[in-house]
Amino acid sequence: MTENSERGEPIHHPISCRFSIDSRRGFIMNVLIAGVTGAVGRVLVPLLLDAGHQVTAISRNSAGLERIRRLGASAVPADAFDPAGLREAVSAAAPDAVIHQLTALADADAEATNRLRREGTRNLVDAAKAAGVRRIVAQSISWAYTPGDDPADETVPLDTGADQPR
Repeated sequence: MTENSERGEPIHHPISCRFSIDSRRGFIMNVLIAGVTGAVGRVLVPLLLDAGHQVTAISRNSAGLERIRRLGASAVPADAFDPAGLREAVSAAAPDAVIHQLTALADADAEATNRLRREGTRNLVDAAKAAGVRRIVAQSISWAYTPGDDPADETVPLDTGADQPR
């Protein structure tokens, strides 16, 4: 691998990854975000773009697609409940990583949110796997883990005995 730090051009890793390395910024990735118009997603896009990443985001409606464009990301129409369409969108974006921020909290409809978390997540993960994506970052909820005094990480077990809905 050669480095061109004078011009700050991306350096492509010759072996096993599709993302590039910029001598000033580090790894530059093509990132696809599902759920970019929510509270976390809309803050995440500028951070990723400022870090030099290429960002593509999906939305199921034209208003969401326009919000994505205003944030500076590429916008692709896709619905988390349409497995075939989602696979097509993820495959076309060819992301190095998928960030899952899908929620349905705006209408305070617990059943819709739970359906999105179950079915939408499954469809997104399946689409990412089918597209060869090796990195998926998924949001979580704090009450999914067993109670404790410290922040939860991957080693903390899920609280599967808690009453529903969560």
